[in-house]
Amino acid sequence: MAGLSALMRTTRRVGRAPGRPRRLALLAWLLASLASLAQAQGAREAAIKAAFLYKFGSFVEWPAASFPAPSTPFVIGIYGDEQVAQELSQITQGRDIDGHPVSVQRVHDSEEAAALHILFAGGARDARIRELLAAVRGPVLTVTEGGVGARPGAVLFFLQDEGRVRFGASLTAAAARGLKLSARLLEVAQMVEGR
Repeated sequence: MAGLSALMRTTRRVGRAPGRPRRLALLAWLLASLASLAQAQGAREAAIKAAFLYKFGSFVEWPAASFPAPSTPFVIGIYGDEQVAQELSQITQGRDIDGHPVSVQRVHDSEEAAALHILFAGGARDARIRELLAAVRGPVLTVTEGGVGARPGAVLFFLQDEGRVRFGASLTAAAARGLKLSARLLEVAQMVEGR
């Protein structure tokens, strides 16, 4: 009986590669680190996009009817990217754009977009974003992810350039919405369509 027990222990040791538990632990640590890094990069990207969205409002000439009273809030709507919505809510808390208090709203459909000044449509639901952009009327600064051709109707769009968040602009889309983009904004845009 003792001999059988010793044989089983030896067989189990032979079947296991030395260092295998260490390699598995290292692999688990590496995967956890990569997931944490990706999450941190995602949070950083969301914070940058939120800061851009807040600043964009100051570099657009809005029709007078967009703000009927000095106390009319400047409303920024977010569709499809909760992380950006959270960051933007934190950034804009107690702040204003050109004297108008900022309000951040989550948007679920085109009817909610009617009272917005800026609409950011993010996330990966391309067909739904295209429908939303097509349904939004009037002087709404529409901002998306991807280039001009990726999201027709977008006035501004976020781009990735060597790991950095940049933006481009469409003068054609801005004119169609009755908006005028400032020269300072266009100067720092990565690309400008319609020049």
